[in-house]
Amino acid sequence: MNTNFGVLTDATPVAERRVGFAAALSAASITVPHALGLGIVAFAPLGAQMPVAALALWSAALPGALLTLFARRPGVIYAPSTVVALLFAAVVATVSASSNAVQLSPSQILAVCGATVAMGFAFQWLFGAMRLASLARFLPISVTHGFAAGVGLSMLVAQISGGFGAGSFALDAVTLRHALLASVVVIAARVVQHRWPRVPGLLPAVGIVSLVVVAAGGLSHFAPATPVAPFAWPALPDWSSVPWVAVARAEGVSLVSLAMLMAIVNSLDVLVFNQELDLDYGLRSEPNRALRRESLVGIGCGLFGLIPASTSASRSRIALSRVGPSPVVAPTHAGVLLVVAATGQWWLPYVPMACLAGALLLAGALQVPRVMWSRAYALAAPATWSQSWLVAMVFVISGGVGALVAGLVVATFVLLHASASTALRRSLLDGERRSRRLRRASSDAWIAPRMNGVAVFELQGVVSFGVAAHLTEQITALLAPRHRRVIIEASRVAAWDATALARLGAMARELDQRHIELVVCGLNKDTAPRAPAHVRTAADLDRALEWAEDAILSERPADEAPLASADDALGELADGISPEARHALEARLQCHNIEAGEQVFAAGDASDDMLLVQSGRITLCTAWPPTKGVRIATVGQGMAFGEMAFLDGLPRTACAGSEDAPAMLMRLSRSQFDAWAAQHPADALVFMSNLAKIGTRRLAATTRQLRAVLE
Repeated sequence: MNTNFGVLTDATPVAERRVGFAAALSAASITVPHALGLGIVAFAPLGAQMPVAALALWSAALPGALLTLFARRPGVIYAPSTVVALLFAAVVATVSASSNAVQLSPSQILAVCGATVAMGFAFQWLFGAMRLASLARFLPISVTHGFAAGVGLSMLVAQISGGFGAGSFALDAVTLRHALLASVVVIAARVVQHRWPRVPGLLPAVGIVSLVVVAAGGLSHFAPATPVAPFAWPALPDWSSVPWVAVARAEGVSLVSLAMLMAIVNSLDVLVFNQELDLDYGLRSEPNRALRRESLVGIGCGLFGLIPASTSASRSRIALSRVGPSPVVAPTHAGVLLVVAATGQWWLPYVPMACLAGALLLAGALQVPRVMWSRAYALAAPATWSQSWLVAMVFVISGGVGALVAGLVVATFVLLHASASTALRRSLLDGERRSRRLRRASSDAWIAPRMNGVAVFELQGVVSFGVAAHLTEQITALLAPRHRRVIIEASRVAAWDATALARLGAMARELDQRHIELVVCGLNKDTAPRAPAHVRTAADLDRALEWAEDAILSERPADEAPLASADDALGELADGISPEARHALEARLQCHNIEAGEQVFAAGDASDDMLLVQSGRITLCTAWPPTKGVRIATVGQGMAFGEMAFLDGLPRTACAGSEDAPAMLMRLSRSQFDAWAAQHPADALVFMSNLAKIGTRRLAATTRQLRAVLE
């Protein structure tokens, strides 16, 4: 972070300074009435013994000025927040209620309150030290928008419930007068802002309307911002002779609870606002560091009986929207507040509270993000828009914690719904996918028209309880009466929760009752052991498709299946060859037994042999064992492999071996074939023609697989 933020230099452009000063004054015209009102509420129980107005004004000025000095950020304004001020008021009220029982003077009450607040900000420092602020990155934008709108709406509701400065709302002439004067301030501020966009509209409006009221002799009809009082420094707490043990016994649990609540709620406010700065203005910061730095200043302010400040969303948004991340704004705002704190008791008695209420009404309305008023945004993103308003409404009713909980709950449901709608990546219902198993033409001819009875469903994302239930409904609805086998491909699923796996087992039972077989493939190494025992699994989609093809072949009538015998050593390669030439070629074959897991050859080996599978199965892959590479194909009984090296003499392009069971092979070298071809030239042409047909089929299968990958 640039440590020069907030320092005015000669290099700062004059135009930027002017706009920055105007933005700071606009923010100050909100901070002063807001902090004054909150301070008077917070310190009200001490009003008979202490200058409450002075306490409120210095609490508005000093903590924000200290943060501006020690936690400088461009365009970010620090001021007392509503939640901290109200919780400070709760602490003061709690200690005051027990002051008679434990014999506390007003200055000692302030000391106990300061210790409690310092404790709360010490908790906040611990949150930053434990890096809990990093969790803020999981907050959706609807929550940040809802928080901002909630702050603004709370300001509006507070002015209405306070009778627009009258003290309390009532359907009488007093409230009506205050409401009309507040409306005049709002209208005047908008007129000034429209006519002179670079001039802070609120501050001139409040000043002009107040002067008119005083000049007209109408001040007696309105509640003043503060009573007339002489200049006063902030009252210092009296730490001497405080009966801490008696206080702890009387209100210890309540005070610790309030301190923890203050830490949690203020931390959430700070983190949400920092995320808003990042998303809307590109101002990045390390949230844990921000919490720690603000906490240290807050501890010091609390110990001196002041209401600690923190990042202010409403003021900073005004400044950032007008001048951007300017280093001028924060120190100017802090300076204005210090001047107001020092002189406010001389001139604030002549400012009607209704004028300050009008300023807060307009500030609250401007605090609501513009997109939340946008009909186009509501139509384009109805879920986010409605969630933002829900968070804002809950914020007004139950505060920041309730709003955050509501926002996260709704965001979770929205996320689950979105995950469920995209979890089914693709449905292949007409046999579009085939395995890499190399089979005889007769077997392929039997399988191909019956693969439309195999449905493949490719999943993606995270499958949780709600997503799994939705997927079950989707898969069941897509299945047709012809589908007898279902393959769920889950290699793109990042995680399954326990409920989703249980739902998968339930779906397997439901399909089994309909005589539909299910296999799940591609489960990761962490999920596969947790899958229900009765759910059939496969390592990948190719093995699952091979399982389905084998099942289809098992249904073939015996009279249509090719006979496997000792005379079938050459398989399809012998079709059309004369019996004499066939026996002569078979006599040149060399038998080769392969154990389970044994490798036949490796990629790069020099050889010109072709091998024919007599029993078992051979796997071709990019690396051996197959788990370390990609399986290219499997070769079963009656099929040949290694024909490329046999034809052109080049090194092997893949690895081959028996993956999980013994196999028996016949080896035909190129020299033996050439010797046989010299004796049987016509049959050799038939042999090479058969080999070309097999190669054409394999090329077609490879093209099919490549198309499936590209799709």
